[in-house]
Amino acid sequence: MNKPDLYSTHVTPHNIEYYKSILDKYLPKIRHGNNNNKSALDIGCGPGRVTHDVILPYVKQEIDEIIGVDISVPMIEHAQKTYANDQVNFKVVNAAEPVPEDFVERFDYIFSFMTLHRIPDQRLLYSNILKMLKPNGSFLVTYIAKSKNTAICNKVCDLEVYSPYIPKTYRRNTAFNKSENPQEELTSILRDTGFKDIHCEVNTTRLGNYSRTGIERYFVSILGHYDCIPSHLQKQFIADHVDQIGTGNGANGEKEYYVEHDLFIAHGRRT
Repeated sequence: MNKPDLYSTHVTPHNIEYYKSILDKYLPKIRHGNNNNKSALDIGCGPGRVTHDVILPYVKQEIDEIIGVDISVPMIEHAQKTYANDQVNFKVVNAAEPVPEDFVERFDYIFSFMTLHRIPDQRLLYSNILKMLKPNGSFLVTYIAKSKNTAICNKVCDLEVYSPYIPKTYRRNTAFNKSENPQEELTSILRDTGFKDIHCEVNTTRLGNYSRTGIERYFVSILGHYDCIPSHLQKQFIADHVDQIGTGNGANGEKEYYVEHDLFIAHGRRT
């Protein structure tokens, strides 16, 4: 994802209330220790709005710093320019690579919303999260266990008209997409990694109520391979995605579009 303005406008606003509901319910379960001088990390912060506008207000009174990290340089540049201040900063960091030395045992809280499904090696991911937490530190995450969107995106990519333009590395797969029991599998990973006070659930969640134009821009903002498609095919490329997702009727009877995922909600504590 390399379009921070588009993402901030057409993805983040539709997810914010869901993220707040997660923090309302589960943050009290992971709070610990004294009520100040803590550090927090947001993995996969994207354009930074969730870090600054959603997470920060929940922990502002107890932390000295919150750092948002992402692998996308355009996203971090946007976040740093738009939201950085004395308490909030953003860095280009890949949570699936070796932990930066200055991140080892640095954080009391680690959060991540709708990102971690993109990391194939979940055992390495949670080993890194464990390394970044202080003793007794906690994490709280939500991300895709399974999603119809994955199948839709791959089906469109494989169409003869588009496939010559899309590198195989852009196929959208989630870490647990082929798992028969994602909840049990993630719980086992967390247990084997060494976390305690583990909680893991999977819930079907609908996000959206998009107009046709809104859902089209949603797909443009999340599909990194959109720019690989020749300009004369881009409109139909997006339409081929939109025509396969869920629809319903809005309050005024107008057609609305939504995305539906089976989402993990997980938290745990370092010993």
